[in-house]
Amino acid sequence: MEQKHWKKLWLSLISGGTLGVVTVMACAGGDWDASEGSMFTPEIIANDTYKPFFRDTYFRLYGSNDDDSFRDDLKHINTQEWCTYFAQKVSPEAIDYWLYTASMNQVDSMIFALKGKTANLTEASKKYSLAVADPAQKAIAFLFYTGFARRNETFVAPVVNYWEEKETPKKTTITLAQQISGGQKLLASAKDAFMKERYVFQLERLYYFNGQYDDALNLYAQNEAQIKNSESMKWRALGYKAACLYKQKKYGEANYIYALIYDGFAPFKTSAYYSFHPQNESDWAQCLALAKTTREKEILWQLFGIYNDPTRAMKEILTINPKSELVDLLLVRAVNIEEEGFNVPDYDAHDKTTPITKNIHQPTVQFINEIASKANTAKPELWYMASAYLSYASGNYSLANAHLKEAEKRIHTNDKMASDQVCLIRLYGKIRQIQKLDEASGTALVKDLETIYSSSSNVRTSFATRWAADMIARLYAKQGEYEKAEMVQPGTVQNRFNSSDNVLSMIAYFENPAKTPLENFYLKHASLHKADYQDLLAIRYAQQNNLPEALRVMNGIEGYQKPLLGNPFNIHIKDCHDCDHEAPQKVAYTSKLFIQKMTEIKQTAETKPAEAAQNYFLLANGFYNMTYYGNARLFYENPVVMESDMTCDLALKYYLLAYDKSTDREFKTKCLFMAAKCEQNTFFEHKPDTYKGDFKAGIYFRKIRDDFSDTKYYQEILRECGYFNTYITGR
Repeated sequence: MEQKHWKKLWLSLISGGTLGVVTVMACAGGDWDASEGSMFTPEIIANDTYKPFFRDTYFRLYGSNDDDSFRDDLKHINTQEWCTYFAQKVSPEAIDYWLYTASMNQVDSMIFALKGKTANLTEASKKYSLAVADPAQKAIAFLFYTGFARRNETFVAPVVNYWEEKETPKKTTITLAQQISGGQKLLASAKDAFMKERYVFQLERLYYFNGQYDDALNLYAQNEAQIKNSESMKWRALGYKAACLYKQKKYGEANYIYALIYDGFAPFKTSAYYSFHPQNESDWAQCLALAKTTREKEILWQLFGIYNDPTRAMKEILTINPKSELVDLLLVRAVNIEEEGFNVPDYDAHDKTTPITKNIHQPTVQFINEIASKANTAKPELWYMASAYLSYASGNYSLANAHLKEAEKRIHTNDKMASDQVCLIRLYGKIRQIQKLDEASGTALVKDLETIYSSSSNVRTSFATRWAADMIARLYAKQGEYEKAEMVQPGTVQNRFNSSDNVLSMIAYFENPAKTPLENFYLKHASLHKADYQDLLAIRYAQQNNLPEALRVMNGIEGYQKPLLGNPFNIHIKDCHDCDHEAPQKVAYTSKLFIQKMTEIKQTAETKPAEAAQNYFLLANGFYNMTYYGNARLFYENPVVMESDMTCDLALKYYLLAYDKSTDREFKTKCLFMAAKCEQNTFFEHKPDTYKGDFKAGIYFRKIRDDFSDTKYYQEILRECGYFNTYITGR
């Protein structure tokens, strides 16, 4: 979700403030990767100043939902300016304490102490005593100013939370008008230039928040020449001038000032961008007309490009100055924006080898190709890389190949990130151009894949490696080489392993030593291995009632252990998996032990007729519990196929066999009830959308009612099973 950037919110730090700073307290949580869907790394422009303005997949800017670093910068600047005011005789820790921590009561107490009067100071206040200031009057002036600025916070520093209906206002006994009146008097009585400029700033912003825009502008105009003792104060006061002009709908002049701040004072760079907001072409033309130098024009267009249209902005900047480095940021943003259209993962597509062109803005690509071909920019290698990448995506392979070679020739040998970026683009282009993935074309990918997988330069490899694997797997699948596709990217062909024969083919693939270099590369990085498919095969055999084969396969898996948590032979009227898992276990069942026991039970049932009923019942319980409905769901969990397609048919078969082999009416009732649960589960799996009821009674509920209502177990299920109770009582 993109945050609301343009509503002006104001953050004030004591003796300081900002131009329109967006302080948004968004919902926390979630590790969102700003590079998702991207293979083009903006950091290759090698300018950390612009990092906040790199394109983010989820937000307009990097870290646009986090202003903590901005607050920290303001506090640090403010503290250092006051240290200078005190000629470094007061420590930064003491200044921070009085500005941001001490209570108003302690501020007053320190003033009393400095005047030689009785004061009730806390230990912290004594620790950070301002008695070290020389002269003492400076400290007193600082504390009076601190108190005034603290009171201003009530009016000028609301923090807006967009996820709440409205902000709870701070309680106060003073009015904004009273603060303005007090500020006017304090400004008039200020003794030195440093204090005067700070009172000018405080009064200017009070006027702003009281809607007195003309008064604020007049105050600034009268004092502009004097606001120079602190570098930050010059820009803060200028920011409120811009804000007042903006309120008066003088957008051109306001945006011009924001551009000056953006370029002139690094700590406010992001804040100035947030405030920059051209309304239409008319006010934008007015803004451009105010530019006094070539640099100012370039900066205005750079801001415009970040805000709205990077391609248009790059054209204008390069017309003004073909060697301008201000276009570097706009270029990487433009490429990242294009990526958001053509690099959207499409895991359902049957053919991903066809170049995607419909989501690429061709005028942008054509412009980048044209500028790259001229090779007269400050960083031609950057333009060549961008051109090659977008041309590959557009299917213009000959131009892409040529421009990538030009980029590679111009990169410095020690620029690892740029080198890795070229490698990534080359890999991207090679894969796009493959018509048939044979040993030769596959081997040609290996060196670049190795570079990208082992890159330590922070180039954007995360999505690239997933994309490459997906594309290669699709190519293999398209050629009917399904085992290779599965090894490279598991799940490429949906539902392939519903067939045990296909699982066997996959196991055989791992056992075959004949592999191409590309296969061997992906085998080293494979997320699934032979044992995972052997486990799946064993599961499939068990679900098909082929218990000996299931056990044989399990025995062939080295170190095979798969705890089941509960007793897989227990059942209840009400299924309660957690209860079974939490109960003390006499036997710690694993999947292999479970199948061993199932095999023994089945053999006993078939060879000892006298024990057939109980053993068929236990066998049925085992088959029931290895379905979704049972307490041994972990049995079918497998990284190849997590879901179970096993029905209750086998369980039903053996519950009915147990019923037939028994003469005990209580036991037969139990068998019928479990048969009814199997019947009900089958109904749930195929329940028509038009069916309105919670359940549908079948033949086994009816048989229990008609033939076994005299048993004790009948009364138990009547008490515990809501469905059966509803069926019998109609309630």
